[in-house]
Amino acid sequence: MEKYQPSKMAVLIGFVATLFALLYHIVIICVFKWLNINQMVLYNIFSILLFSVLLTIIPRGKSLVPIFIIAIAEVIAHQILAEHFIGTETKFHFIIFMTGLLPYFVFDYRLKIATPLTVISSLIFIILDTDILRILHVQFFTDFFPVTSVISPRTVIFLKTINITFSILLIVSTILLFSFLVSRSESRLARQNLMLEDEIKRASVIQQAFFKHDVSYAKNWDISFYNNPMAGVSGDFFDFYRNGNTLDGFGIFDVSGHGISSGLVTMLVKNIIYQEFYNNSDMDLWEILNKINDRIVEEKGEVENFLTGIIVRFMPDKAELVMAGHPAPLMYKSHSGKCDYMDKTAESIGAIGMAGAPTFYDSQFVDFTKGDRLFFYSDGVTDVLNDKGEDFGKIRLLRAFAESVDLTAQSQMDYIKEKISRFRGSMPQNDDISMICICRM
Repeated sequence: MEKYQPSKMAVLIGFVATLFALLYHIVIICVFKWLNINQMVLYNIFSILLFSVLLTIIPRGKSLVPIFIIAIAEVIAHQILAEHFIGTETKFHFIIFMTGLLPYFVFDYRLKIATPLTVISSLIFIILDTDILRILHVQFFTDFFPVTSVISPRTVIFLKTINITFSILLIVSTILLFSFLVSRSESRLARQNLMLEDEIKRASVIQQAFFKHDVSYAKNWDISFYNNPMAGVSGDFFDFYRNGNTLDGFGIFDVSGHGISSGLVTMLVKNIIYQEFYNNSDMDLWEILNKINDRIVEEKGEVENFLTGIIVRFMPDKAELVMAGHPAPLMYKSHSGKCDYMDKTAESIGAIGMAGAPTFYDSQFVDFTKGDRLFFYSDGVTDVLNDKGEDFGKIRLLRAFAESVDLTAQSQMDYIKEKISRFRGSMPQNDDISMICICRM
């Protein structure tokens, strides 16, 4: 039988059921004394002592399984002996049936534990209910436990009422207690969820303030950006690198995972990337990304999150890019009117911040002159699903981009967002979404 660590709810239900059993034995010992059945009086004294001990063990017990097996064994023995002395008409064996239902409450619906106990109890109930022991004239009971008294029909009805009433009260009380505890647990979880949602909202506000961008200084650029987290706090982020009123470059990154953990990583790596971008401005961009990778691996320590990304540095008529496991951007060339995805250099491999993983970053240089346009995005864009299970994909994104290249950056962004929204319909968002549109004026 598997190891079972009882929950607080299981311990409380087990304690209450054991307390019921103790009170029952205290009542029934008086009945047997009144009936002058001394064997059962002695047995009930033993039972009262046993359940008193179990009551002290249950709150400290590491497992309720042996405790329950002992208790149900006592109940079965008690009912067999009781019906031997005063007959099956008193319905003592009903308590066995009712007790056999308790494992599903005591063991939190763990079927591997509850089912065998319930099956055994049910089989014993059936045996007693069909009066097989009496039909077979079990000599053991007759010789060892001789019947010395005969009870009246009125007493039979009295005992039958006690046993059936107790059986029903036991199960009804257990169900009511279980329902109350579940309701209280659900209320506590609901409060915790509200607190968590409030914390996520606060974290989202802090993150948005931390990543607030103002690109109005960039007079020779038309820039639009968009970020929509899946779970309040985003694992996507982007940053613009400026020197006075000059836009030197920017980066877009996607941290693995979702929620608060990935959001915290974004706040850690943002400053690292910004510092290394300017502290090593005399180096090629691929060398800078190597330094960024080394610092992130070191500073995040045992945190498992890694990130993909693209970092860009602008020159008068060119752009230098390094792609680190991130989706390739779209590019529009004004002189040719061509829209397509940029080719990734074959030499650039690996994400950022994965300790021990091989990486090799390579710079790509592309002509980027007046009227040209770049569109960067996270994989949450192409992975958007509709109600048919289809993803938005690279083809639809390219088509939406090509259809809107004559618009301003903000209008193009709105156009693509609308296409994505219509495609997704009522389906929930399944990843963080980030997009940047940048055009040289």
